[in-house]
Amino acid sequence: MLQALLFALIALMLFLVSWLAARHYIENQLRQAITDETGEMASLPASRRPASVQRALHQVPKNPFDYSLFSAHRDLIAGDLLNEPAAGWTTLEQREPRKDTDAVRRILVLGTVLEDGSMLVVGRDLASVDDLDTLFKSAFTWAGLAAVLLALAGGMVTAGGYLRRVEAIAVAAARIAAGDLGTRVPVTGRSDEFDRLAFALNSMLERIQSLVEGLRQVSNDIAHDLRTPLTHMRQRLEAATSEAKSMEDYGKACERALADADRVLETFAALLRIAKIESRQRRAGFTYVGLSRLLESLVDDYRPVLENEHRVLNAEIAPDAHVHGDALLLTQMFVNVLENALHHTPRGTPVALKLSMADHGYRVVIEDAGPGIPVEDRTRVLKRFVRLEASRTSPGSGLGLALVAAIADLHGIALTLDDAKPGLRVQLDFIEGRNE
Repeated sequence: MLQALLFALIALMLFLVSWLAARHYIENQLRQAITDETGEMASLPASRRPASVQRALHQVPKNPFDYSLFSAHRDLIAGDLLNEPAAGWTTLEQREPRKDTDAVRRILVLGTVLEDGSMLVVGRDLASVDDLDTLFKSAFTWAGLAAVLLALAGGMVTAGGYLRRVEAIAVAAARIAAGDLGTRVPVTGRSDEFDRLAFALNSMLERIQSLVEGLRQVSNDIAHDLRTPLTHMRQRLEAATSEAKSMEDYGKACERALADADRVLETFAALLRIAKIESRQRRAGFTYVGLSRLLESLVDDYRPVLENEHRVLNAEIAPDAHVHGDALLLTQMFVNVLENALHHTPRGTPVALKLSMADHGYRVVIEDAGPGIPVEDRTRVLKRFVRLEASRTSPGSGLGLALVAAIADLHGIALTLDDAKPGLRVQLDFIEGRNE
């Protein structure tokens, strides 16, 4: 309705402008013709003017002008304009004297006082102007109705399209509220406002789904992974209570229980770190970090550790590399990758670390020559509590690579696990602009 009203107002404005312009043009033409005719009549000698007026009125075909000549006392001398107008321009309404009709003529007249005191009046019928008014009113009426109807139809079509798009979003929202987190808002491919809204909502929904699924996974994994150390703790304490015969036995049982408790606390601490990183609270503290200096420091710290196990740490670090991020978190990420290579490869296995420039920014690659990770498990190991060792006899909680993935996601780093042939290749791409 508002759109139709707007179209009607626009049509009314166009009509008024067009009507006033056309009317002004025609009236100016009539005034110019009357002025020219008045000049010709006024130029005649005073004695010839009455005869000229009568002759012009009886001209065949009829002269389009109306004339009247009044004396100095304003008595009608000749002509068919019976009213005595004032000097200058005016409009008269006069019945047709030569027809048996009640029609009233509207006449635009010019009264001119001549040199002898008489007044010459020349006029012209305004029927053409009235016909133009009638034509414009009729045309505007039909055009205005058509514009309003078209505007209503266009408004209904447009509103229907908007409502369908809104309804699609509402239906998707209802399904998501009902628990179907895999539902997405449909995208038409028009790249309009609704598509941009759909992209934003779908990105938000993917993030929410990822967080909810992560929460479900954490809940299940906590129940499974923490039950074992807690069960061991209870069994050892129960055995100490019933079987210990000396303070030394009690002390050993308490030490083992404390080790189990420390393992549980370390797991919870790692979970809290991951949760805090995934909440993106740490982005507020981002600064420019010297990536080259950070990696050189890690190499200096880990080279002796690896050498104790008869390993070699080959480092190739490009100088003066800087990135935007959190230095502590980046250090934790690289430490976890190095610890993963240290703990899950045989003694004597070499490790290589390389920092280089790439088309998109900087690339860090850490490789080992160990058993590697099967292709089908490379995505799965980035989740919490995932361990490739089914027996879970080796130390660890399965949170190391999950923490690496969380830190990489926070910094906009592309994390890729690949085959080093042999071994595992961990590639970290610092893409310029993504971690700003």
